[in-house]
Parts: sequence; C-alpha cells; structure tokens
Amino acid sequence: MKTTALLPLRVFLAALGVVSVVASGFFLSSAANAHAEVVSTSPVDNTQVTTPSVISVTVTEELVLEYSYISLFDEAGNPVPQEPATLDASGRVMSSAISQSLAPGTYRVAWHNLSVDGHELDGAFFFEVTATPGEDPATPAEPSTQPSEELPVDPEAEALIAVTRAGDGPSDAGLTTVQIVGWSALGAGVLSGIAGIVVVFVRRRRVG
Repeated sequence: MKTTALLPLRVFLAALGVVSVVASGFFLSSAANAHAEVVSTSPVDNTQVTTPSVISVTVTEELVLEYSYISLFDEAGNPVPQEPATLDASGRVMSSAISQSLAPGTYRVAWHNLSVDGHELDGAFFFEVTATPGEDPATPAEPSTQPSEELPVDPEAEALIAVTRAGDGPSDAGLTTVQIVGWSALGAGVLSGIAGIVVVFVRRRRVG
C-alpha cells in the first residue's frame, strides 16, 4: 500500500525535474544567443542631413569598448577624421564626434560591437549630407515691398529747376515770327514819320 501511494509522488517529481531541465536549457540557449542588437542610430539610416556633430549607435546590451568601434567613410570609401569612440553611462550607446564639416555626399557608418556576454556583431548604416553649414545655396533677394522714402522738397531748388527747364526748352517758332513782324511794322512807321517831317520842313524852306 505504501509503494502504491508513493508512486504518483515519484512520477510528479520526475516530471517536475524534466520540466526544470527543459526550461533551464531554454533560458541558457536564449542567453547564449543574445547579442547587442541595434535599437537606433544617429543620423537615422538612409536620411538626408547637414553635417552631423556626432555619429552613434544604440544597442540592447552593454558593450566592451576596447573591442568595439564605430567608423565613418565617404562615398569613395575613404575614412573621415573623427574622435575616438566612447560609451555613455549605460554602456549601450557608442558614439564618436565628427571633427570637421562634411562635403555634400553619401556617407557610410560601419560599427562592430562586443557585448559583455562575449558575443560580437557587425553592421552599417548610411546617411546623405545635403549641405555644409555656411555653404547653403544663396537665395535671390526678394524685391522690397516697402515704399521708398521721399526726400524733403526744397522750394528754392524746385523753382531753380523749373526756370532752367524753361530756358532749355525749344523756342516757339510762331511766336518768334510774330515778334519779328511787329518790330518791323514799328520800324516802318517810325521811318515814315521821320520822312514826313523832313518833307514838311523842306517845303517850308522853299516857301520862305
């Protein structure tokens, strides 16, 4: 009776042991396969930006800086000058400062990390520099909509200008002709009067 009573208990404990072994194997396998996967990058992959001051990659696991790196290359594959890589306080953000302005073009950021659990991972992301600070295309100046400021009018200057313009204008030919005719008639009248006086004087002399 005692052996029969203990049999279910032994079966239960055996099953519990099997479950524990399987669960332990599952968790150990998950831990062994854990890598420092990428959470985000800066600049964001495949975006257009101006010259970034820093490039960085954020991962899910703490990294070992001595065996991790982040490097920048131009579109010809040449390395771009940058500061040594650093980790933030969490050990999950690896970054590097850019020491110069970048010319417009496509750039590649290559990274390699070693997580504290001993697993390594490599990757890369890209971004495009569209303009360098201080070298943005010049935009044409828009015409001003502000009314122009009027200068104060000098009455004496305006009068002088008016007189000058009147003197410089073309003469009226018709008016000049009338003036000539008038002076000619006046001259003829004067001469006729003088001639009449002379005739009268001569006649009186003869009679006397």
